[in-house]
Amino acid sequence: MDIRENAVKVYKDTAWVWLGVIFFIAMIAWGIYLLFTSDLDTWLNVVLGVSLVMTTSYFFDIKKNRNTVVVYSDCLAIEHAQRTDDAFIWEDAGTVEIPWSQIKRFSVEGIHWAYHYYMIVELQNRKSYRFAVFEPTKLFLKRQLKKYHKQYK
Repeated sequence: MDIRENAVKVYKDTAWVWLGVIFFIAMIAWGIYLLFTSDLDTWLNVVLGVSLVMTTSYFFDIKKNRNTVVVYSDCLAIEHAQRTDDAFIWEDAGTVEIPWSQIKRFSVEGIHWAYHYYMIVELQNRKSYRFAVFEPTKLFLKRQLKKYHKQYK
């Protein structure tokens, strides 16, 4: 994504994500330590396998859904956005720039067993865009985008 010189703010959703992943791995390591101190070999194998699968799925989740949101005074630029088509099915839109005057509101959609959420940008013409945002930054980003929307519309 090319960021123009007049960018007000650039949000890259990576720093808090890695803090969350480190905490998640630490909790798994603590659980594994507790299992090593006991004599339950079967439970140890089960927990090790599940923790390995969950950890790798979180890493792939982070790699796939990491994006950049850029605030300009005239528009909001979103990398890896999705939009609804006429049948209300989400399709990839790539990088989009949405003028502030067209934005109606922001909302968040949760995903079961995922480390990311979808932030939805609803437009005045009943169309919507969404992009992935990670759990530690979803409330902060939603609040900041609402503030910029109020300021620039």
